[in-house]
Order: sequence, then structure tokens, then C-alpha cells
Amino acid sequence: MYLKHLLRKTGFDMRRYHSLYDTLLRHHSITTVLDIGANDGEWSAEMRRLLPQAQVYAFEPLADHHEGLISRFKNDRHFQSFNVALGEKDGEAEIERSSFHPSSSLLPMAALHKELYPKSKETHKEKILIRRLDSIAQELTLTPNILVKMDVQGFEDKVIAGGKETLGKATIVIAETSFVELYKNQPLFGDIHDALRNIGFSYHGNCGEHYSPKTGERIYEDSVFVKN
Repeated sequence: MYLKHLLRKTGFDMRRYHSLYDTLLRHHSITTVLDIGANDGEWSAEMRRLLPQAQVYAFEPLADHHEGLISRFKNDRHFQSFNVALGEKDGEAEIERSSFHPSSSLLPMAALHKELYPKSKETHKEKILIRRLDSIAQELTLTPNILVKMDVQGFEDKVIAGGKETLGKATIVIAETSFVELYKNQPLFGDIHDALRNIGFSYHGNCGEHYSPKTGERIYEDSVFVKN
């Protein structure tokens, strides 16, 4: 316990082994993956390693990172990237691009986020496109079973609102959910839990926990929801 506490104070996590990727994914025979908030494609690459035959669709609003995805997966014929954010309506918006780009969000950064992660606090606005998941899904081949991952920095409720039909067809949803407000007016764990429960999902724990580098308290996790 002392080692775990010491690591958390320095900003690192000590995680228990999670069997999600070794059992849950294969048990449900995932054939389609939606990576919402793909960033540099690390998670898509992990899914490709674990699910070599799956079709992967990635969504990344930052243009330069979208180009990076295209380059990274240029030889992967089962990968397709879209330079959009997903939300509750189609249109344009301005994203708050962070100096630590994975922290970029369509919501303003809260004071607590800047306090805990000072390297991310500098931001500037960047114009992006937003699509509803249910709109863009009409352009995709979504073969069951479907895995959806959402890592959208407080915009999860908007993704769900614009994608209820598509998400309702999914088997597993992995969503980054927060227990504290890191972005202004963001939905917290309970809000996302209830929104997904309303379209037929149950909470099955998490596949990653993240702790405050100052207090050691859990501040957000990668929550796993499975269709009932």
C-alpha cells in the first residue's frame, strides 16, 4: 500500500490486472470498433493487435492528429479515420486545444484540471467539424458485435445524445468518466452511467483508474459498460 501511495503522489498509477481484453472482448467476438477521440491512435493500435480482423473507425477532431492517424494506419485496409468530433448535432464549433493535446476539449477547462495538470492549462481555439454518430453511422459498415470507446474530455453526454441508435446496437462501451469536474459543466460518472443504462447497458467495472497526483484520490476511470 505504501508503494501504491508513493507512486500516486508522483502521478503514476498502480493498476490491478484487468481481464477485459483477454476475455470480455474475445467472448463477445468483436468485429467492429469505434474509437471516438482517437488522438494519436494508441488505443486503435492496441485493438488492432488484439482484434486483428476487426474494422476500426476512428474519430479525431484535431486536423494534425487526424493526419497522423492516416499515416500511422496507411497500410491497414480495415482502418478508417474521420476528421470530426462527435456530438449531439451536425455543425461547426471551436475546440479548446490544450498545450497537452490529449486534454483538448469542446468544454472550457476547469480550475481543478489546471491545478492538477499544469502542463495542459495553456489553450487556444481551433475550428472543427462536429457530426452526430447516428448521422455518420449511415456511411459505415457496422457489423456486430460492436465495441465503442469514448475519450472526449467531458463531451460524453453529447456523443450519447447524438448516437443513441448506433450505441444501442453496440455490445460494449468503454467511456472515460470523471468523479470530479475537470471541465466546466461536464457530466460525471453518475450521469454517463444513467445515460447508458437508459439505452440498455450495465456497468461492469473499469479497465483503468487515474488518481490525483496531489491527494491520491481517484478522479477518473475508463468505465466498462456491457449491453444487457
